[in-house]
Amino acid sequence: MRSRRSPDLGSAFTFGGRIPSGLGLLLVLILVATVGSWVTRDDTWAALVPGLVLRGQVWRLVSWAFVQNDPLTLLFGGFMLYSIGQQLAFTWSERRLVGTFLGLAAGATAVTVVAALLWFPADRPHLGMWPVVNALLLMWAMMYPDRQVSIWGVLPLTGKTLALLVVFGTVLYGLAGGGLPGLGAFVPHFAALALGFALSRGGRMPTRRWKLQAREWWAEREFRRRSKHLKVIGKDGKGEPPRWMN
Repeated sequence: MRSRRSPDLGSAFTFGGRIPSGLGLLLVLILVATVGSWVTRDDTWAALVPGLVLRGQVWRLVSWAFVQNDPLTLLFGGFMLYSIGQQLAFTWSERRLVGTFLGLAAGATAVTVVAALLWFPADRPHLGMWPVVNALLLMWAMMYPDRQVSIWGVLPLTGKTLALLVVFGTVLYGLAGGGLPGLGAFVPHFAALALGFALSRGGRMPTRRWKLQAREWWAEREFRRRSKHLKVIGKDGKGEPPRWMN
């Protein structure tokens, strides 16, 4: 009798093979984190707060992108991620899609933290996936500049036009929120868009190079630590006179 093989964990996030498992995992995490924060009425633990990141709360590098502060962001942002995420996962890979999502969030956080040190309006808490989703949308549009899409089934746009609309729309939202200081609240958006543009122009994130550099740094550190007790011998081969025990 042939034993039935239980499905692996990854296949559970495909929802019956309807979507890539990496995309399904992101959507599930967003839904669980968001609804959980609404039930407990506490989303402060996840917000991007530059000062708290500097104090060592490293989970805030990415947690803010998974918790949404209103149902519209959860629904429309999730739908947009669902729409473009399938195509990006097919073109890239599921692993690269998840890595890019997390990398855009962490990179936007790093830029925001630096900006908050230099410009006070940037020192604001932030929640929501829109910076990362907009960056992914920009990357998709740059990948398919001539492909036509329909926004909400009403407005047909090419990828190039959509990319321009995302960028200029972000600027207008910032200005409408309080003039030039209002742009400070959109620093994560601008940072994620800039990172998405750079990745689209230069290729994928250089994670392999970063791993190699980290290994070289660790190997050099270990070599220095272990060689502290070693002594350099002169060119004539004479060092400290030998000590004999009779």
